[in-house]
Amino acid sequence: MEIMKTCGNSQARTAGMVLPRCHFCGQVPEKGIRGGIKIRKVFICDRCESHIVSLQTGCSEYRYLLEKLKKIW
Repeated sequence: MEIMKTCGNSQARTAGMVLPRCHFCGQVPEKGIRGGIKIRKVFICDRCESHIVSLQTGCSEYRYLLEKLKKIW
């Protein structure tokens, strides 16, 4: 799975509803807020969360995502 560039807006608006937008892939999960986790003010969808935890330590994508996660904390 390719992690896409983060959008500036962390939420999407649809017919009066506010839906979460993933910090990493920029997508709104089908399950809405139930389709991921929120850390501080950042939402991470289940798909990206699974991808992050499956990465091998030391690979370039792991280091890139680790730096992005550090900024959240």
